[in-house]
Amino acid sequence: MNDYFRIGQFTSVHGVKGEISLYPTTDDLERFRELKECYILKNGEYKLLHVTGCKYKKNMPVLKFEEYNSIEEVEALKGSDLYVDREHAIPLEEGEFYLADTIGFKVISEGETIGEVADYTENEADQTIFIVKCTDGTEKFILDIPDFIKDVDIETGTIEVNIVKGM
Repeated sequence: MNDYFRIGQFTSVHGVKGEISLYPTTDDLERFRELKECYILKNGEYKLLHVTGCKYKKNMPVLKFEEYNSIEEVEALKGSDLYVDREHAIPLEEGEFYLADTIGFKVISEGETIGEVADYTENEADQTIFIVKCTDGTEKFILDIPDFIKDVDIETGTIEVNIVKGM
């Protein structure tokens, strides 16, 4: 299981005092108002950041961190992902799961393992797409909708899919 969850990606600096805009990858935009600690992945390690301010511009959070105080410092964050640890993740409802926990799951179609989940992303319509590294060396992009995803079994670490010709 993954202990860190991506909640956004830094997009652009905001002002000259070290604030930066974030494209959120979480369903709860209000979570950023209460966010006190988060992480960035730097040189293969998660670095703790302390949030000292949050405001919104066009429904995108603009964050300020204790560790960054100038436009030059936050410029280096552009394109990086922002994470929270499992302890600070939004609690799950019955039957829900964290997408990050599906990385490494076996992907099965018609009883046969076709690969494993390598990652996930979202399209412009906020639909999740599983990126599957197939056993034949190819990659498949499977949209998380009932037409394609039959079942996600957290206990067995499998995702049963319906592969449509041409996928």
